[in-house]
Amino acid sequence: MPLRTFHRPGAGLDYRLKVALGLAAVAGLAVLLVWLLLPWLVVGGLAGAAFWGWQRRRAHEQTLHQIFYAQIAAQQGRISVLDFAIAAQIPGGEARQFLDQRAKDFWGDFEPTAAGDVLYTFRSRSQTAVDPQAAALVRDRPLAIALCLTAADLAQRLGCSEAELMLYRTRATFSGWSRQRDPDGCGWRYDGAGDRYWPVPKSP
Repeated sequence: MPLRTFHRPGAGLDYRLKVALGLAAVAGLAVLLVWLLLPWLVVGGLAGAAFWGWQRRRAHEQTLHQIFYAQIAAQQGRISVLDFAIAAQIPGGEARQFLDQRAKDFWGDFEPTAAGDVLYTFRSRSQTAVDPQAAALVRDRPLAIALCLTAADLAQRLGCSEAELMLYRTRATFSGWSRQRDPDGCGWRYDGAGDRYWPVPKSP
């Protein structure tokens, strides 16, 4: 009586060999795929981490700008490093660096106090005097912005590029366009003489 296939001598060895070869082929293919995709996985991970970090920094900067404008409006254009650090909940070094940059942007001044502190003042009559329209805006909204902004600051506030800002600033719809993008719903107008942007109050 002839033996069945799986009862023949060596049939089990051949089967195990084929299984081993199949598993080795699958493992080799998996290693090859990982080796080919690893650079892309690394690049994708780094790009994702960089984008996440950029978003966090951008959100943090926007928050600092909003707190700065609110403090300036509430304290009539005068603010100390300590006041800003407390309001923004940030270290003193970061607060001083931020205020130094804003002083450059807005031609701010420095006013020493009797206690030995220094106040940053943003009310220069010739350069950063409050626009009448901005003053009306402050009366209506205590936390509104009372200072003009540079193109870089306004572009950051509106979440657009400076090139896009310069494209829209000469259009009649610029106030409405900027109001839609502004986090506080504030419209803006461009002052070509001083190359600055001023807030525009909402129509009653």
